[in-house]
Amino acid sequence: MNTARWLSILNAIGCLVLAGFILIQWRGGQSLSRELHQSRSREILETNARLEAEKLAKGLQADLDGLKASIDSIQQAAAVAEEEMVAKVEEARGLAGLVTEAQARIKTWEEAVTARDEAIVARDAKLKELNEALVATRARLDEAVAALKKAGAR
Repeated sequence: MNTARWLSILNAIGCLVLAGFILIQWRGGQSLSRELHQSRSREILETNARLEAEKLAKGLQADLDGLKASIDSIQQAAAVAEEEMVAKVEEARGLAGLVTEAQARIKTWEEAVTARDEAIVARDAKLKELNEALVATRARLDEAVAALKKAGAR
């Protein structure tokens, strides 16, 4: 019975060792399971972050494209405005030349009007003199006619 007892004890010790080994394996499996779960959670978070970053990148790219289009349209508008400004400057220069020419003509006309006015004043003075001379001559003629009537009546 001795051997059977030893075998029973050895069997019990083997069962305890096997149970310990199973417990160690089970704890190792639990640890691996937690690590796997954490790893999958990190993977999901990273995937979500990547998708969010891609979505943000697409939005930023769309904004960038919009800004590029806006800059292009602003540059085109600036070029058109610059061309219009150059045309307006040329037109203003032309108008300035016309104004200068008109001022010169106005000065010439003012001089002509002044000369005409002086001529009119001189003519009026001459007419006044002639009128006074005519009135004086008429008065002498009237005196001469009166003297002739007196002389003819005598």
